[in-house]
Amino acid sequence: MEDAIEESGEGCIIHIRVRIGKKNIFPAGYDEWRKRIEIEVNEEPVGGKANKKIVEIVASLLGTGINEVEIVYGKKAREKGVRVKKKKEEVLHILKNGQ
Repeated sequence: MEDAIEESGEGCIIHIRVRIGKKNIFPAGYDEWRKRIEIEVNEEPVGGKANKKIVEIVASLLGTGINEVEIVYGKKAREKGVRVKKKKEEVLHILKNGQ
């Protein structure tokens, strides 16, 4: 999972792969081949609804405001980069152990 998170100037970028499902789950697995953390959202990718939900889910899990989470690439793709204003070690700890 560590391979899916990289340091960035203002925190870190989490590389994710999105699945549309019935629940909101993050992390919903790890794709070793693509080196991406999976996220499941219950919103269709129409009008930015899925992207908004992704930001909300990530912010909630990491205990930060939605203004500190941003999709930096892949806004219209299943594979995205999400910048979070937290250190890589802190994000990794939360993803592995919960808050």
